Amino acid sequence: MSQIKREVSLFVPYQINDGKVRLFMQKRDEKQERSPGFFAFFGGGVDEGESPEAALVREVREELDLDLVDHTFFGDYDTVAGVKHVYVLKVDDDFKNKITVLEGEYGKFLNEKDVASEPKIIEHDKEILHDLFQKLY
Repeated sequence: MSQIKREVSLFVPYQINDGKVRLFMQKRDEKQERSPGFFAFFGGGVDEGESPEAALVREVREELDLDLVDHTFFGDYDTVAGVKHVYVLKVDDDFKNKITVLEGEYGKFLNEKDVASEPKIIEHDKEILHDLFQKLY
């Protein structure tokens, strides 16, 4: 009997400054059930009967108070934690002033060096991060 994997839609706003990709990630609250205090992507679970893209739009509105448009599908990742549907959006320098972080402690742009030196990155997100840094240039 196979178990149905949890599906999540993930949102990755990014910038390219001085030839370096920077990804906007959430510092998870210490009280979170999953990965407290870790850096993670914004987004969340796909509800029954909901498409991954509809879940993305809903979650981004709930977590960043942002009505999402012009995002791009990046890829699907089948991990031990479930299936992750990843969407990206290139944002301008004023992005942080256009959002309100409503979930987690805060949001922060991280470059590849920041991610490599950060001990609190969710293990099964590392492949996604690697691919994002390689392919977004």
